Amino acid sequence: MHPGMSWWTEQSIGWFERASAACDYHRQLVSVVERHLRPGDRIVEFGCGLGYEAQILHDDGYYITAYDKAPEAIREAENRTGLDIFRCADVDDVDDKADVLLCINFGHLETEDDFRRLAAHSSGRIVYIISRHNGHGQDTRPDRTEQVRSILDRCGVTYSEEEIKLEFNQPLVSMEEAREFIAWTYLGKNTDAYLKYIVESDDGTYPFLFLNRKSLVLFFIGGKE
Repeated sequence: MHPGMSWWTEQSIGWFERASAACDYHRQLVSVVERHLRPGDRIVEFGCGLGYEAQILHDDGYYITAYDKAPEAIREAENRTGLDIFRCADVDDVDDKADVLLCINFGHLETEDDFRRLAAHSSGRIVYIISRHNGHGQDTRPDRTEQVRSILDRCGVTYSEEEIKLEFNQPLVSMEEAREFIAWTYLGKNTDAYLKYIVESDDGTYPFLFLNRKSLVLFFIGGKE
């Protein structure tokens, strides 16, 4: 998140929705998540953002309530989907508990107490996904995989992990917009270094593409497959 402000602005929402329309990133990610679900599971998601994964899970027949503390994100999710599954609240503000807790790039596990606060919302299974940032974004958002492992080990929980590689490329109208997008995404640090990921596309509307190859780690915590 950007210091002192919400990640979600009219501009960043527009970028995200444009990239989402151009690829099947969310469908692919949900397909991985669903390997850890059971028919009829009730799911609570924290940090749902614009609600793409929650919408797909709902449409696939799961019972899900999706929370985000950013009102801009929740409004957009409701307007885009028309679904009454989105709530504006932070993890400490709700008592909701479900079969499965889903967190995708939500918060940082810094201590055992952070994990226990999350785990209180699950009946036993947690799907916790982080970005490794071992390519793009290393200078602003380092890989936290070892930190998460260490916390889970200290909490004495059973878990498995899986690396996920997906593309979430960003269509752009100009090199000027490309610079603006990079500066926003990476907090204005080393903008020029990220220009190497800009390529030309065949799309007349969006002639430039920022190549965003995501490396994620899914931790499946508790329960048995």
